Amino acid sequence: MNRLERLLAVFSGEKPDVMPWFADLTYWYRARMYYGDLPTKYLGEKGRIRLYRDLGCGAHEELYNLPGSVSYQGVKHVSSVEAFKDGTVITEEIYKTPVGSIRGVQKFVPKSVSSAHIKYAVETRRDLKVLQYIYKNQDFKPDFSLQYDRLEDWDGLGLVSSLPPRTPFQRLIVVWAGVSNTIRLMMKEPEELEETVQVMSEADDPIYEAICESPAPGVYFGENITSEVISPRIFKKYHTPYYRKRAKQLHAAKKFIYVHIDGALRGVLPLMEASGVDCAQSVTPAPVGDVPVEKLREMAGSRLILWGGLPGAYFSRLYPEGTLLSIARKVIEHHMEGHKFIMGVADQVPPDGDIARVRMITELLEREARYE
Repeated sequence: MNRLERLLAVFSGEKPDVMPWFADLTYWYRARMYYGDLPTKYLGEKGRIRLYRDLGCGAHEELYNLPGSVSYQGVKHVSSVEAFKDGTVITEEIYKTPVGSIRGVQKFVPKSVSSAHIKYAVETRRDLKVLQYIYKNQDFKPDFSLQYDRLEDWDGLGLVSSLPPRTPFQRLIVVWAGVSNTIRLMMKEPEELEETVQVMSEADDPIYEAICESPAPGVYFGENITSEVISPRIFKKYHTPYYRKRAKQLHAAKKFIYVHIDGALRGVLPLMEASGVDCAQSVTPAPVGDVPVEKLREMAGSRLILWGGLPGAYFSRLYPEGTLLSIARKVIEHHMEGHKFIMGVADQVPPDGDIARVRMITELLEREARYE
């Protein structure tokens, strides 16, 4: 079997010849591009394909997209960028509507080659009204051309997936308001927050209709869930009903769903199976996460596919190779039975990652993770 066939076998309830191994190299790749030391042979689309082939792992984060374009009627979007000598970049985003404006600011830090919000756009009840206007006036135009191209170019190597927007509540947490603002609005403006979530959900309907018609087999809920933020009560109220609604729709269209849960697991992982999704992706075990490798299946239930197991930090030279090999062998020891585990980096190979360790995991699995 090739890399993709192994993964698709797991999602189909069949047994692959070897435990699938899919790694997210996008953060490492982006950092190497930023620093200008990426080998020439790995530049461009063909170069990325060669990188994954050379390392022997499957690709997934490279290959998801929103299969279409979003536009807004009556909304003026203004973006400005300020770059500093040390490489820091400040990006300001303003959305102007007839009912008011909202403004968010992000900061890019060159040392980590990453960005973070330093001001979220939504902080008040008035901001929620603006956000509602934006989503009530959202238009979506499907376009499957990129997926068709990637299905051809990455055949046998990569999982092409549709990437819908995060579920409404998670979008507030990650994109629009942040944790503190969202929780405060839940307490002080519950009716307005509920209306906002409903408006966002309705705006998603045309996107999911298009995804059901798309050629990509997978649907990636890129949620970035952690139990440190999403309690069981919040998950049951906002995530479970939405997941069940979309799972019914997507399963009818023969799609499978994997959800990015890359933080603390204890509160949320036990609730995933009942939500109707197929897979918890990027599960990070202890000691980086909060659940030991040997307890992951017990906590997740028997049906849910698990994807992850290898903390991204262990690909850094700050940790000895033996630390990574040890936890990989633990995954093999405890998760071969039932063939419902996909080996993966949880969450990403970091900018200082030793890329040779990706090939090391490939060779380990070929030797020690074969199904009889």
